[in-house]
Amino acid sequence: MGNKSTLAKGLNAAAGKTLRIAAQPSKPAPATVLIGGHYPPIVRRALLMVQAKQEVPRNLKQLLGEAINDLYAKYGVPQPYKGDA
Repeated sequence: MGNKSTLAKGLNAAAGKTLRIAAQPSKPAPATVLIGGHYPPIVRRALLMVQAKQEVPRNLKQLLGEAINDLYAKYGVPQPYKGDA
């Protein structure tokens, strides 16, 4: 079956009307994306413990970015996290 705009064009053409559809502008890429998962509560507590033991204070986002970079380094992939911008 056809889509809605094809149906609308056909109905309008049959009624003697012209349908003009404006092109939608492309959306810019988001500056950030959410990467997440569900883990047991002990994982969050462990992250908070690591955060508390830091000599230089880091928030959880910074710690997770550092962990992602470590994972990428392990697999020989360029490290994407550059810190909070």
